[in-house]
Amino acid sequence: MRSGLVGFGILASLLIVAAAVPIYAPYDVVRKWNSLEPWLDNPETAAPEWSEIFSGKHEPRTTIYEDDAFRKVVVHAQVPGLNLTLINYTKSFYWDYDNFPSELSLSLAATFPGQSPLVEVYWVRPDGQYLQLTVRSIGGEYRNRSYVIPLSTDLAVRTSIRNWVLFEGVIPAGDVPRADDILPEVVLFAKNDSAQLNFRSANLLKGRYELVVRYTGFTQFDDVEGRFILYGTVFGLVGTDDQRRDLLTGLLWGAPVALLFGVVAAVVVVFVQTLLGALSGWYGGAIDTLVQRTADFYLIIPTLPILIMIALFYNLGIIAILVVLIAFGIVGSTTKVVRSIVLQIKEEQFIEAAQSYGASRGRILFKYIVPRIMPYTFALVALNVPAFIFVEASLSFLGLGDPMLPTWGKVLGEAYTQNAPFYGWWWWVAFPAAGIIYTTIGFALLGYAFDKVLNPRLREE
Repeated sequence: MRSGLVGFGILASLLIVAAAVPIYAPYDVVRKWNSLEPWLDNPETAAPEWSEIFSGKHEPRTTIYEDDAFRKVVVHAQVPGLNLTLINYTKSFYWDYDNFPSELSLSLAATFPGQSPLVEVYWVRPDGQYLQLTVRSIGGEYRNRSYVIPLSTDLAVRTSIRNWVLFEGVIPAGDVPRADDILPEVVLFAKNDSAQLNFRSANLLKGRYELVVRYTGFTQFDDVEGRFILYGTVFGLVGTDDQRRDLLTGLLWGAPVALLFGVVAAVVVVFVQTLLGALSGWYGGAIDTLVQRTADFYLIIPTLPILIMIALFYNLGIIAILVVLIAFGIVGSTTKVVRSIVLQIKEEQFIEAAQSYGASRGRILFKYIVPRIMPYTFALVALNVPAFIFVEASLSFLGLGDPMLPTWGKVLGEAYTQNAPFYGWWWWVAFPAAGIIYTTIGFALLGYAFDKVLNPRLREE
């Protein structure tokens, strides 16, 4: 069956992804999913790298310059009463992208056994402009530690840039925004003209730039190391979210979570319901009445709202959610379907023959009736997997799923919370939704193929 082959191919691809995930992103990466520190080197809400095909621009990639990429010149000087260490720490680079960077960040690791050193940061542009970004003293609490200067958000840096624009006079003083509204990653890379402060219309200035750090230490043992990050506007295969997390990690781990959750829930629920339905149809009487009335009761219970209520009161993990879902699926529609099938099978002649040679009722049930039902059970399992995947995705979308695991529903829920569609962060929504749809189609086609095998009227010509 063509549909079965397609469904099997989809399922096989998901299994391959599930097997490869621990290699690409080990479980310790997943444990850090909700932490900020592991993702700080990634750009925020960056589109996939291949999306530049549609924009027609060569979009910036994140570039990290470590200490060994800087040029360091150290001079020891003596003045009355002081032994100074003067360090000129520079990094030049060529900007040839077609867009502005999304952020700038400078980290300095200073070693100073004595008085707090003085740090000056300058910016050199291709047009010869040379401006001071900030001057500050690194306090004692930063001794032998990394001192981060977020150039894109630091108020002192923004104020310096605003004063520089005013001094240049290319924009009237009344049109210059407040320091809080200055975007250094745009202004520093824009041409000196009337559009320089408008991030929508600023004209990019390509060429050679240089970051200059001047360090003044007050002992002979002072030293400084730096790390400069130019954040890009695109990242990886599926982009990043608002917490800089690589969405590919979340999407890949979503596959085994969805498969495991959906398959385990479907197998346990369908097989338990199948067994109870077989018992109900075969033994009849009080057992039949009890099973069927229980099934009627369970069928009218709104499972998802109850799960939501439980998750609101208890911080459920993925295993607990699975257990609760199975508990509410002990009996249901499959129980009634199997009962009706058993009622037909028990009237067939081979059942009468088994009874005539003295086979016990239990033996007839498990040796002759249950094997006849199993093919239908496989089809029901395949058709029920998408439903359970949707339940887990719904809970995660509402923020009530496993707080540790990155799942497709959780990624979608966070995208909705942060208004991703409104801001145009389409990749944050499209890829997890595609994962859910892709998996659902695979199991639906597989279940349909089983159904065609069992029902000859549905077979293709």
